[in-house]
Amino acid sequence: MPLDLTELSRQVRAMSGALQRNAPDLAQRRAQALERYLREASAHATWAQAADLSREGSAWLLARPVEPLNTVRNVPARPTDYAVVATDGSHIDIDRHGAALCYVLNIGRVYLRYGAHPLAKLSSRPMLRFRDEDLYLIDGMRRVLIEGNYLSAQRDVAEGVELVALADEFLAKDKDTMPSLALQDGTLVRWTLAGAESFVRERFLRPYLGCLEDMRKRGIPIASYISRPRSPEVAGVIRLMFCPDVCVAEDRGAKCSVCSDNAAGRTPSCFVCEGLSDADILADMLDEGQRGPLFVSMSRINIESYGDHLIYFFYMRVGREIARVEIPRWVANDTDLCDRVHALVYDQCLRGQGYPVALARAHEQAVVRAADRRAFERMVEQTLRRAELPATSSRKAEAKERPAW
Repeated sequence: MPLDLTELSRQVRAMSGALQRNAPDLAQRRAQALERYLREASAHATWAQAADLSREGSAWLLARPVEPLNTVRNVPARPTDYAVVATDGSHIDIDRHGAALCYVLNIGRVYLRYGAHPLAKLSSRPMLRFRDEDLYLIDGMRRVLIEGNYLSAQRDVAEGVELVALADEFLAKDKDTMPSLALQDGTLVRWTLAGAESFVRERFLRPYLGCLEDMRKRGIPIASYISRPRSPEVAGVIRLMFCPDVCVAEDRGAKCSVCSDNAAGRTPSCFVCEGLSDADILADMLDEGQRGPLFVSMSRINIESYGDHLIYFFYMRVGREIARVEIPRWVANDTDLCDRVHALVYDQCLRGQGYPVALARAHEQAVVRAADRRAFERMVEQTLRRAELPATSSRKAEAKERPAW
């Protein structure tokens, strides 16, 4: 039965009405949160310490401020000559009901050079994985199939490896004559591995951090771009500002569940930030092209596992959007590299009508369409049959393909 659009339309109208009713309250709370944030602008070191002390027991995400909270930096001068490499990936997941147990990674690869000698190189690299060492995480007698979040982690590693390969292929000859940048879509923090067992983190995180180290050795700054971010890490710091239980002098962190307001049966003071993202709160602070202060993501995997590649981030206005840009510590600590990231990412956004053009082209190269997926499945079945190997799908898969009469 097709989607019941009549019933769905009723629910969409109800959603619209609810959002409209909530809009004034959200606007008021955004203003309150920003006002309190700016009031504490010069105390960023105090709130950095509060974030450190509260990280373990906090019920929400936190960020450690690195610069004064009211820091606003205009976009640096954008060079006319520069080069950028970018990767993005997609995959065909394991189909347990298919003819063979395998998956495909497809990595879009882009090199763009601007200026007196412009050049563009676009390609994709498909990778079929079917061997046991590619299909399973093995820990003693345990065998865990690489699918879902683990397959996404495998794809992240492949994107990083290809980014380094692109840098070696193209940027090695450019970086001494013009600024260069390596760019990825989404976060540099491997959130999907945060709660994973040690042997899983070892399998995926070590090679990914190796890619970041390769970029550092080559002197090429790497950054990631997140469009319409929903992260509440800065909002988490503002929660600390509202929470009456925070007392940095006594080495106590925030515990929202026992804050005095909540214990007295009242709405907690920090509820002002409930449901607000960092971008919601900081939007009115930034004009076109400007970035806000640097923060460190306090996610457990970042703090405990990234070492020299600890991930920092800042927010930047691009048109109507507040975007999040993430960089490793060695980029954040180098003013020239940080300014280069700011300038080149913003220039890429202007060239891409609001989104980095290199990432848009990498996505186009990487995307696997439904027709591609079907063609791949037919290719597998036909190849197995020619080899006189079993090439049948499960009864469930066959039932889905049969029309209902």
